[in-house]
Amino acid sequence: QAICIQLLFQQPRASPQTFLAGMAPMLLGSPMPVAAVVEKVPNFTGDWLLERSENSEAFVRAIGYSPLIARTVSSAQARQVIEHDGDELRCRFETVPPMAPARFVVFHVGEDEVRGSDDIGRETLLVKPTWRGQALAAGLRYPKSSHMLRIERYMEDGRMVEHLRYPGKGVEMRRIFAKASA
Repeated sequence: QAICIQLLFQQPRASPQTFLAGMAPMLLGSPMPVAAVVEKVPNFTGDWLLERSENSEAFVRAIGYSPLIARTVSSAQARQVIEHDGDELRCRFETVPPMAPARFVVFHVGEDEVRGSDDIGRETLLVKPTWRGQALAAGLRYPKSSHMLRIERYMEDGRMVEHLRYPGKGVEMRRIFAKASA
């Protein structure tokens, strides 16, 4: 296993799933099906529209926005267009009504920090995005404040879920996205 981990880090663009799928039979010494060894991660490619959010107003207030802004954010329609290829995600985020210009972010799973912004335009840092089972998980930090959050993106009943937690304040929210009709 130590050899496997060392080789994995020498190829940063290779997804862990692809690497392990190729190495599993050799490491195990048997023709065991790779599916039993490697858990397939979801692919988030799509044009996603916010279907509903859970506890968003309380969450947005907890990260320092006024009640008026929190209500506006909670009632806005969010759209996320994602191109997901292996461990690279290219994302476009926008809201209607527009609360900030559309945002574009490209990142790779395993990066230390990725600059971005929230729906209002406040600067954020995505910290060490990594796969945790079926979820893409990371820290989420606001550089100009003390807010340290956790974010996970995963699939649930054919919907994409963006789940944010603020452990320091014991509050969380979920935003559930459905694919736009073609």
